[in-house]
Amino acid sequence: MTSSTLPLAPGTTTVPGTGASAEPDAGYWPWAAPTSTRPVDDGWVRGHDPRTVASGRARAQDPDYPDWLGHVRAASACKHPIRLAGQIHVNDRDGNRMATIDTEDMPDGAIYTPCGNRRAAVCPSCAEVYRRDTYHLIKAGLQGDRWGLPPLHEHIAIFLTATAPSFGPVHHRVVKVHAADCRRKDGCTCRASACHPFGRTCPHGVDLRCGQRHKAGDGQLGQPLCLDCYDHTAQVVWNHEAPELWRRTIQQVDRELRRLGRAHGVELRRRYIKVYEFQVRGVIHYHALIRLDGHNPDCPGAIVPPPRQITRDMFEEAARAAFVKTAYTSAPHPANGGQGWHIAWGDKGLDLKHVNAPGGEVNLAQITGYIAKYVTKSTEVTGLSLRRVDGLSADVHGDPRTHLGRLIRACWDLGEHPDYTRLRRWAHQFGYGGHITTKSRAFSATLGFIRMQRTIWRRTEGHRHTWDDEQAEQVIYELGYHATGWITTGDALLANTAAAMARARHLAGLDALADELAQQRTATRSLAA
Repeated sequence: MTSSTLPLAPGTTTVPGTGASAEPDAGYWPWAAPTSTRPVDDGWVRGHDPRTVASGRARAQDPDYPDWLGHVRAASACKHPIRLAGQIHVNDRDGNRMATIDTEDMPDGAIYTPCGNRRAAVCPSCAEVYRRDTYHLIKAGLQGDRWGLPPLHEHIAIFLTATAPSFGPVHHRVVKVHAADCRRKDGCTCRASACHPFGRTCPHGVDLRCGQRHKAGDGQLGQPLCLDCYDHTAQVVWNHEAPELWRRTIQQVDRELRRLGRAHGVELRRRYIKVYEFQVRGVIHYHALIRLDGHNPDCPGAIVPPPRQITRDMFEEAARAAFVKTAYTSAPHPANGGQGWHIAWGDKGLDLKHVNAPGGEVNLAQITGYIAKYVTKSTEVTGLSLRRVDGLSADVHGDPRTHLGRLIRACWDLGEHPDYTRLRRWAHQFGYGGHITTKSRAFSATLGFIRMQRTIWRRTEGHRHTWDDEQAEQVIYELGYHATGWITTGDALLANTAAAMARARHLAGLDALADELAQQRTATRSLAA
């Protein structure tokens, strides 16, 4: 597979795409193609490479173009679609073969399917699908009344942010007072406080002071004031141990809730969902939503509200106590004198807010969108985005003169020990190897369930009542990996353009429906008056 940096959408959009082979008229290797392009003055293709335009026109002039466009519709907005080849068999109820469909008879000899990557920097289309699925998953866990869940408005819920401890002073931006019209707390233009107005000279001769008022997006944010004083090894070990630290913490939350329940003669259960986010300094922190449920002895699997004698303050006190008490020592390592590192949460306290509390700052819509937006992010905020690190790339990216380079080098060096081999596997994420989203089983539905609902919708063209599980089991797929990416950049241009036009028609239809409903409500009020 080769990569192409040609635009994939008309106009001025510059979303890069991927092609699995060179253009038909290319007389050189694709990766040696010149980067300069000659603009083409031809309406919607203006500014695109002539080879892209030529291959797109060749595809559009093909008599089978409508069939091809319908064939790739499921992956038309994906940057790196997966092409599958093989056969599809249809059996009867007795297992006898009724028909066989070969992908060789299909357009391009393959079936196109979206890559499904959750990272917006890799595939914005698939990442948006992942974000929306997570949004509805969280919304169902807070609101309920769908997918078999009961209404959950009476359940207590808290939203918390758990951060890592400090591993050395870094440049930061703190806005103590925001303007009244400030809506973006993380990227606002409000006046920030001085970074580090007071400090001393470290043993390496570096003045640990910074009087600048950093702006949002400043390249210095997250960088240590002194690289030699910063404990890079402790940070990557903390990232490595963060999933285990969370597991022990949530177990401690259960212990605190059991104590609370015994004190009031009731039984409590907690359900949660969490996502991680990378800070600019290269360490993760967790955003978690914990819901408190009761227990019905007659139906242990039922989701019921907590007893009324349990208040929000009691739940908050139990959660804070669990995070304070949880700490342990990691496995020993020769780099730390044969001892382990102390693993605990940061000493700045737990940022905790109540969801849908009377007079509270956080409501269901805010918290749902806030958590869902982080599932499409990774290490881009640090300024470095890698896929995997091996011995060669560790030497290239492990530059000791940079903060991120030292983190990668620390992962690679510490990973020689048998108890820390995962550090090398996850060196591109500075030692963190946990999944972006984890949750309790009974918190809500699963992503697999939501994807299955989408599959049923697509295969029945919106008529869910026509779906038959028994008939679906009679279709046997024998498909294997064929290639990744569009065959030509012209195909990518046409597919992405068709997807963009379909989205525009869909949004226009929703706007028209909203206007029609608004007019009906106005007419109803007029008649009532």
